[in-house]
Amino acid sequence: MRVIAARFVEAEAASRAIARMKSRLDLGPGDVGIAPLGGADQPLEAKVLLAGRFQESRLVEIRRIIQGDGGEIVADLDEGLTRPRMRSMKSAIPTLTRATLLTS
Repeated sequence: MRVIAARFVEAEAASRAIARMKSRLDLGPGDVGIAPLGGADQPLEAKVLLAGRFQESRLVEIRRIIQGDGGEIVADLDEGLTRPRMRSMKSAIPTLTRATLLTS
């Protein structure tokens, strides 16, 4: 799976893109959504972020829909890179030494 994010100037355009995706693709309820876009590094005219997770076999179609509705893709990465890394059990459990027991 891939995570794609795109910025849009108009919320209506982002909503239109989502409607097209849902009508053409088998997307789950939480696979794609929109949110207000903010940040000092964003263009002033960009107002909305569309983000979703998509099957790699459908990426060409997803890109066409986004760009056809006026969106600009700003992120495209493997879904595995978006998950938090698990710490090893050894580092998650504090090591008790004689010194820590004496000072506790």
